[in-house]
Amino acid sequence: MRNNRHLYKVGLAGLLLLSLLLSFQALASTRIAAAASLQLALKEIAVQFNQAFPQYDISLTFGSSGVITSQVQQGAPFELFFSADVAHIDQLQSLGLVQGQPYDYALGRIAFYSRQTLSADAADSALKQWLEKRSPNAKLAIANPRHAPFGVAAMAWLSHIHPVEQASSFLVQGENVAQAVQFVLSGAAETGVVAWSLLKGREDLQGQTWLIPATEHPPLIQRVALIKGAGETAQVFFDYIQQPEAKQILTRHGFGLPD
Repeated sequence: MRNNRHLYKVGLAGLLLLSLLLSFQALASTRIAAAASLQLALKEIAVQFNQAFPQYDISLTFGSSGVITSQVQQGAPFELFFSADVAHIDQLQSLGLVQGQPYDYALGRIAFYSRQTLSADAADSALKQWLEKRSPNAKLAIANPRHAPFGVAAMAWLSHIHPVEQASSFLVQGENVAQAVQFVLSGAAETGVVAWSLLKGREDLQGQTWLIPATEHPPLIQRVALIKGAGETAQVFFDYIQQPEAKQILTRHGFGLPD
């Protein structure tokens, strides 16, 4: 009986040690924050990165650029931040929270997405057709423009076609652009003006998508920066995103590349 109690204590101690090791490993993982528009592309890049550099451990967190910026200012332990615009990186840089020189890694694009079939060959005519046909309760999803650059771009495009003051009657706003896509997928909204990078090449999407010309909305120059105190792993991943292998994945997911 005494031996059994001893074995139980040894086994419990082993489990506690394993739990501590796993917790330490999770804490040791380099945390990278990224705009929600990168949810598909950056996950693929991370897999490729881990194959090339198995000695480095990274974890990805996605959200709106404005929310992530606030989290960094409040001391969130991110070491690398992929913003959907330039302004949020500039804000952190002005506060002394960025180390080294930021890098413009991609040009974001927006698209009009409709779950129902519309006989249109361009985004603007598709939107007009939907507005004419829509039922009183039908919604169009965008990212919240207060803290999501893709929401700002969406509102700018919509304003060229429909009075902004009337848009509140049919708009539903996601916390970030990935949630806006989810609103359309779930049926909470019939249409959306969202990131092309979350739509391009997806066979699981119902309905139609129209890429919106880049000249019809403010440019979405996406910038990445190392956060002050970033370590070796973050620096290696920062360098990796500038390599041809990473750029190929970005372009395949619908991003443009800065000159």
